[in-house]
Amino acid sequence: MSAPSCPGCGKPVDPLRAGHVAILGTRFVYYCNLSCKLLHLRGALPDVDTAAPPAVLPPPSTLPPPEPPKPTPTHDERPPPSPVTPMPAASPPTEVSDEPDDTPPSSESSEPSIRTVPGWRESTVRAPRPLPPRAGVRLRGLSMSKAGKVLATGIYVVGLAAGALGPAMGLLGTGVGKVRLSLALVAAAAALVRFGVSPRDPSEASPLVAIVPLLAAVAAAVWAALVRDRQASDLAGFAGLLAFAVLATELLVARALEPTVALRRRLVERLDVRVRLLRGEAPVLLDAHDVRPGEVVSVEAGEVIGVDGVVLEGEATVTPWFEAPVDVIKRKGDLLVAGGRVIAGRLRLSVTWSGVDRTWFRAVTAPEARIDVGAPTARGVRLAVERGTPVVAVLAAVAAYANNTRPLGMVAAACAAALALGPRGLAGLATFIHQRALLAALGSGVVYRDGASFERAATTDVVVFCARGTLLLGEPELVAVEPFGSVDASRVLELAAGAEAGAGHPFAAAILRASRARGVRPETMRSALPLAGLGVSALTASGERLVVGSRSLLLLERIGVGVADARVTELEAQGRSVLLVALGDRVTGLLALQDGMRPGARAAVQRVLDAQLEPVLLSGEARETCESLGRALDIEHIRPEIPPMARAAEVRTLTDGGHVVAVVGRAAGDDSALAAGDVAVVLGAAGASPIEWSVSLASEDVRDAASALTLAHRSRRRLRVALMAAVAPGLFALLLRVFGLAPLAVAPLAALLGTAAALVYAKSEG
Repeated sequence: MSAPSCPGCGKPVDPLRAGHVAILGTRFVYYCNLSCKLLHLRGALPDVDTAAPPAVLPPPSTLPPPEPPKPTPTHDERPPPSPVTPMPAASPPTEVSDEPDDTPPSSESSEPSIRTVPGWRESTVRAPRPLPPRAGVRLRGLSMSKAGKVLATGIYVVGLAAGALGPAMGLLGTGVGKVRLSLALVAAAAALVRFGVSPRDPSEASPLVAIVPLLAAVAAAVWAALVRDRQASDLAGFAGLLAFAVLATELLVARALEPTVALRRRLVERLDVRVRLLRGEAPVLLDAHDVRPGEVVSVEAGEVIGVDGVVLEGEATVTPWFEAPVDVIKRKGDLLVAGGRVIAGRLRLSVTWSGVDRTWFRAVTAPEARIDVGAPTARGVRLAVERGTPVVAVLAAVAAYANNTRPLGMVAAACAAALALGPRGLAGLATFIHQRALLAALGSGVVYRDGASFERAATTDVVVFCARGTLLLGEPELVAVEPFGSVDASRVLELAAGAEAGAGHPFAAAILRASRARGVRPETMRSALPLAGLGVSALTASGERLVVGSRSLLLLERIGVGVADARVTELEAQGRSVLLVALGDRVTGLLALQDGMRPGARAAVQRVLDAQLEPVLLSGEARETCESLGRALDIEHIRPEIPPMARAAEVRTLTDGGHVVAVVGRAAGDDSALAAGDVAVVLGAAGASPIEWSVSLASEDVRDAASALTLAHRSRRRLRVALMAAVAPGLFALLLRVFGLAPLAVAPLAALLGTAAALVYAKSEG
C-alpha cells in the first residue's frame, strides 16, 4: 500500500511520522509540516497538533527525507561552549503549543511566528505561548493582583475600624445604639466579604466556625434594636467586637503565613517551565506537565531543571534543588529533582517524574502530600475546631439558661464561647508551623512522602544508621596485604582479586583497584559463590578451594583461623576491616581495608543525641571495628556482624521492643533494613521512581538525614506549646464568665490575645 500524499504539497507522508494531522469528516489527513496544513485548511476547520513520535527507521522506498522549513534570519543567542565534554549535536527544538492552532493566517503573512531557542542552532520555531494557569493548584495568595491586595487591605481596615469604634462609642453614654449597630453591620459585612473573596485552602478550618457565631450575634443585636430591648446598644457593641476579633485573627494568621505562601509561590513559578524533549530527529519544546516518564530531555547551562530524572549523559555543575545552599557536580547515574538549575555544562535526563508528580511540586501543591494538610495533628486540630466549637457554644447557652439569662443573653453567651478559644486561629497556627517545617525541609533537600510520614518521624526514639555509605564513605581502600606461611603478598592479592573479580560490593572494587595499581593480575577462578556480607568461595584453576571473607565465613567453612586471630583483632581494634584468604584448608594471608568517615557523620550523630534520640550502629563489620567506629562517633549501641539478609530481622527486634525506629541508609544496599523500620530515611533518593520512602533526600549528606528527624520532633513540640498558649487565655476568660467575674466581651479579646501570643512563640522558636 502506497503512502498517502500531503494535500498541501503532494509529497508522500508516512502517517507514523507526520507532524500534523486534521480530521475531515470520518478520515484523517496527514501533512508534512505546518505550512502545508495552513495552506490546505485556511483555518476553516478545527485541527489537532500532534507531537513528533520517536525516531524509527522506515523503508527508504516509502519515506523520502522531509524537507526542512525555510529558515528565517535571527540573532544567534547561543551561550559560550560548556567546559565539560559536549554531547552530540542535536537538531533545533520545535515547540509544541498547548492548544490547537486553528487561527487562519493573516493577510500580511502566512508564515508562523519565529524565535531562536538559546543553546541550539539558529532555526525557525514557533514563538512560545503564555502558559495557562494550572487547574487544581490553589495556593492562597498565589494569584492575587495588586488591586486584589489593595482591596483585601481595605476590607481589613474598614472592618477593624468599624468593629473597634462600636464598643468604644459606648463610652459616650446612651443614644448611640443605632450608630453602634451600623458599625457592627459594617464590620460583619467586611468579615463576610473577606471570607467570600478568599478561596479556602485545604489546610484551613471551615469558615463557618467564625461566620455562624458572628452572624448570630449580629442577628441578636438587630432583633434587640427592632424590639427596643434595653440591651440593644450593648449587644450591638458586642457584635462589633466579635467582628473585630474575627478579622484581627484572620489578619494575624494571614501575615504569619505570608513568607511561606510567598516561598511556595516562587517554587510553583520556578517549576512552571518548558523542557527540551529529545524526540525524533529534532528536539521539541514542551510544557513540563506534558512530558511522560521514560522520555529523555536535555538541560543546558542557565536553565531550570523542569522534571525529576536520572542523568543519562553529560556532566554539569548544578544547584540540586530549589534554593539549595550549595552547588554540586552531577554525572551519569545521579538523580535530579525539578526546581534545580544547571550552572555550567549540559545534561541529558531520563524522566522519572513529571507534571504534578514531580517531587517538589507535589510536596507543596498536592493535598494528599502536604504535611500541613495531611499530618494527623493538623487534621486533629481542624476536626476539633469544626466539631468542638458548636459543642462549646451549646454548653455556654445551657449554662446561661441555668442562670436564668434572657434568650438574647443566651445567644450572646453562645457566640462568645464559640469564639473564646479562637477556632480559626488554632487551625491557622497548626498550618503555619507545619508549612514552615515543610519549607525548611525542602530547603535542606528533604521531602516527606506525606503528612503521616512527617508525624511518624516526629515520634521516633531510635535511629539506626546503616554504617556503609551513611556514616562511612562506602569507598574503602586496601591499606595492607599480609601473607602467612610460604606465600608472598602478591600471591595473596592475586588470589583475592581473582575471587572478587565478579563481585560488585565496595570491598571487591577496592581489591581490584589495588591489584591494578600494583600490577598484579587476578588469577582465573571458577564456580565463584558470593555470600552477601560474609565473602566469597571459589575454585582455583587447579581445583583447590579458595575462601575470601570474614572470620565467620571461614569458621562456617571449617577452616581454622588461629594463625591470624591475634593480628585480625589488632587491625579491627584500629577500625579496619579484615578479609582472610584461605587456600585449601589453611589461611594464607589477610587484607586490611580502611573506609573513611563521611563528612558530617559526627555532626549527624550529635544532632540525633541533642534531640534525645538513641543512635544505633548497624554494620556487617566485626565487633572490634564497630566498637572503634562507635567510640569515634559517640554511639554506644552497636549491632555488629549483621549480614544484609539479617538486618531486617535486627531492626524488627527493636520495633518489637516498643520503639519507634527510623532507619537511615541507601536504597541500593539497605532496602531490607529500610523496609523493616517505622520510618525510612534514604539518602539521594528524591526523584527516584519505583519506591517512595517515608523520607527521601536529594542530597548525600547524612546531616540532612538527621535534620529530617529532628525537624519533625521540634515542630511537634513547638505545636503543642503553641496550642496551649493559644487556648489558655480564652479558657481562662470562659471560667471567669461562668463565675460572673468578667463580661462577655472578655472572651473574644482573650482568644485574640492567645492567638497573637502563640504566633509570636511559633515565629521566634528555633
